[in-house]
Amino acid sequence: MSATISHRASAAPARPRPASRPSRPPLRVAPELARRRVRARILVWAAIVVTVASLFALVQFHVMSAQAAFTLQKVSQDRVNEQRRYERLREEVAASSSAPAVMAAARALGMVEAGSMTYLNAPGAAPALTTPDTVPAALSPQSYDRTKGHLDDSP
Repeated sequence: MSATISHRASAAPARPRPASRPSRPPLRVAPELARRRVRARILVWAAIVVTVASLFALVQFHVMSAQAAFTLQKVSQDRVNEQRRYERLREEVAASSSAPAVMAAARALGMVEAGSMTYLNAPGAAPALTTPDTVPAALSPQSYDRTKGHLDDSP
């Protein structure tokens, strides 16, 4: 049997090899994996940087809002103080312009009270009976032209 197997093997014609085959670049599995890892690391670091920057921005906005709240509280307190001062000044003006205060100031200046007082009642003003339908002479177009003639040539 071995003779038949060897005979068959020798009976088969040998295949000719192709003369020239274009050379292919060698396959690279490991470098592609390394590139993926580098890209993944870059992506992770970029995400970390964005996250940290976002946190810093958030803290900065929080600090700015806290400062604005302090400023608002100070302005509100100033407003309340100024309202109190305004009320106090109004009371001062009311007290100094009252009749007893005016009389005391007049006495300090050497004025004396009148012996007797006489009240006068004046009649009310009468309404105008007619309304003028004409334009007053000072506003009429003729007076404008006359005045314009006395002025310089410029408008």
